[in-house]
Amino acid sequence: MLVYNFEILDEEKVLIRSGIITYMFDSFKWIKTFNKLRIRKNKGLFYRGSTYFEKESIGKLKQIIFSWKELFNEASENFELTGLFNEKLDDYDRENYNKEEVIESLEKLINLCEKAEKENKIIKCAKITLKLENNK
Repeated sequence: MLVYNFEILDEEKVLIRSGIITYMFDSFKWIKTFNKLRIRKNKGLFYRGSTYFEKESIGKLKQIIFSWKELFNEASENFELTGLFNEKLDDYDRENYNKEEVIESLEKLINLCEKAEKENKIIKCAKITLKLENNK
């Protein structure tokens, strides 16, 4: 399963399913970010490679995540999101989500942002693949 890993470097981390982040992707373009070497500055998440947030960018990330959390609070207990276009299927990918799990993961990310702000830390975000236990 593809997930986005948000973490305070060498500390806590929060995993959020890729489809949720992809659904929110455009709203992240309102945040100034950079790559590891601070050579490439960006607005939003780097599609390939890691993205880093610091200072005021973390505050903006927290506000955007909070707004999405409030929006997802209006969802039914189980809901479907439309993802990226899948050329093989000639249709959009669709994934099912549990409202409680989505809200919980977004709350954890908000808490991570608050901790990073308080401790003046940087948040790193990268896509990673997790093996599901029942698909060893």
